[in-house]
Amino acid sequence: MAHWLLQHNPARGTCGSGEWTVRRYRELITAGDDVGLWLSGRGGGVAAVGTITEAPHDRLITVDFMRTFTDRLIGRDELRADDRFRDALVLRMPAGSNPFPLTAAQWQAVLERVPPGGEPVAADAPGPSRRAGGRPGATPAPR
Repeated sequence: MAHWLLQHNPARGTCGSGEWTVRRYRELITAGDDVGLWLSGRGGGVAAVGTITEAPHDRLITVDFMRTFTDRLIGRDELRADDRFRDALVLRMPAGSNPFPLTAAQWQAVLERVPPGGEPVAADAPGPSRRAGGRPGATPAPR
């Protein structure tokens, strides 16, 4: 099982579970892999965790974010202070494209900080944007 982050700029719209565009690592992603939602920008960090439910097809994966905590993000600075997470690719190359791989130790650093009582993510929860065609949870189609 692998662990991934999907990054989104919350200024671009809403998102949730559903299809997400992936531009790299498609050959390594499988159904059942862990996934976290990383909100970019000031005050960013991890806002949800879940599972990849469908492996890549046509540059898309299907994701189910089972816990969301957008009002209590696991902040970038908090994760950067953790020795296990400080070398995470999302911190070193924040302008990279989705997804961002995490090691088992990096994923554990995230899981240990998931707030209790996170709510299931609705299809149109605050955060990542909609893909052209209105599919919730997908990253925007390239322009």
